[in-house]
Amino acid sequence: MVLLVLLAAPPSGLGQKFYADDPIAAMPKPLSIEPPQDRNSHVLYDFIWNSVRPHPRPAKPAQGVNTLGEVPDSEWFTNRHGRERLTRDQLRQGPGSDQPPLPPCVVLGAKTEGITPGFRMKDAAGRLYFVKADPASNPEMATAADVIGSRFLHAAGYNTPQNYIVRLQRSQLSVSPNATLEVSGIRRRMTEKDLDIVLGQTRKRSDGSYRLLASLALEGEVIGSFSYEGTRWDDPNDTVSHEDRRDLRGLHVLCAWLNHTDAKSGNTLDVFVEENGLSFVRHFLIDFGAILGSDSDMPKNARFGHEYIFPAPGKAWKAMFSLGLYSPRWERIDYPGMKAVGRFEAEVFDPETWKSNYPNPAFLSRLPDDEYWAAKTVMAFTDEDIRTIVETGEYTDPEVVNYITEALVARRDKIGRTYFSKVLPLDDFRVSSGHLHFEDLAVKFGFTPPREYEISWFRFNNESETESSVLASSTTRLPAEMEQSKPGAYFGARIRARGAAQRTVTVYLRCEQPTARVIGIERTW
Repeated sequence: MVLLVLLAAPPSGLGQKFYADDPIAAMPKPLSIEPPQDRNSHVLYDFIWNSVRPHPRPAKPAQGVNTLGEVPDSEWFTNRHGRERLTRDQLRQGPGSDQPPLPPCVVLGAKTEGITPGFRMKDAAGRLYFVKADPASNPEMATAADVIGSRFLHAAGYNTPQNYIVRLQRSQLSVSPNATLEVSGIRRRMTEKDLDIVLGQTRKRSDGSYRLLASLALEGEVIGSFSYEGTRWDDPNDTVSHEDRRDLRGLHVLCAWLNHTDAKSGNTLDVFVEENGLSFVRHFLIDFGAILGSDSDMPKNARFGHEYIFPAPGKAWKAMFSLGLYSPRWERIDYPGMKAVGRFEAEVFDPETWKSNYPNPAFLSRLPDDEYWAAKTVMAFTDEDIRTIVETGEYTDPEVVNYITEALVARRDKIGRTYFSKVLPLDDFRVSSGHLHFEDLAVKFGFTPPREYEISWFRFNNESETESSVLASSTTRLPAEMEQSKPGAYFGARIRARGAAQRTVTVYLRCEQPTARVIGIERTW
């Protein structure tokens, strides 16, 4: 039936650049599907394959964007703070703050091995949580990082779990008779002593309680992780290759800002949900214990964020032949002596050279317009916004809050200065009083002084996608020909900054009543 409709459609409707509903703010409702297969994340394979494969990747324009170059709301991303500012209470709340664990709690199972030992528990309301603790050497470090990371990324637009910092007495925890524990590949019944071993790996507070990170189980059926490239073959709604998604490419910029070096497939989840009569997959980012200066079980290695775990051959040879005399700047950073901070700084941080622990296909596929999109989101967080979210880490020492806030502010400004210089960062286009208005974000944030712009107007044929010049001065004033045109006519304005001709922003407008409407934006660099 779909094929017949397409064949019956008039030829003039094929190949046009803009449609009546452009620009779309949200993707259409997903198709209702059958449950996809559970797909395990092969962490070791993902690490080795992405570490040894050739880089860089060929440049390819981002997909999963609307005609303004923005990411529409979808099951991957929901525009929040970058579109409409969240209140301080909303920033604190994150993905949810009304379901913290209610003691007493029953432990259902645990792991005593691995990087972050922890356990699963149900609270008095029957809700399931995944629980982790801080390393004994660095109280508050990892639990705070997990909470702060979930709130920043949620405010940006990503799906994250509800993470809570809780303080539980040992007497408020008991082990279920059916609880199990796996040790060296052998599963056995879990005992109260096993729980004591897990809790013994963190520091007990002065009041006898344990500070823990409790992550509320996601609603729906977990069906494994998603990859940062390709698509999920058994999900008909997953049509854009993940390495081409702007929301995943741009995630590199947010991870650089937060120093989320462990951004990998293993720290994602696909969840099969049922809502409003539809069954579909929603995509989550999880596990933020390795952001800021934390590496979950210890302070972050100083080289993380600066080098891949497998460094480039040239750098390895340079270090070898210098007999250890060559010392990159990141090796000489003077970190604060705050155990709750770990290793986190802003002085040496460079957004252009920041790296996750190993190459991420989506991050490597990014282009300047992907970086610009993400940098706008980062710059949307004011100093007060940043402090508000850092405070949700519930640090005991206010100086820790001050230090992390100041470092994130400095890193934010480096991101804006870096990525707003790679494109012409004009934004917030609108038509009013017969003029095209816009804002230069580099000027707004003080990264560059006020500048002059050259504007050339043209009439645009939406079917043939061709341009014809319009007699008009190079100002923001709408051409007379445009103001006299009937609704449905298309025009455009190509804008350059004086002295930077290669960086342009082309704005497309459609004549409507009572005035023209901005429907498309394209950038060159």
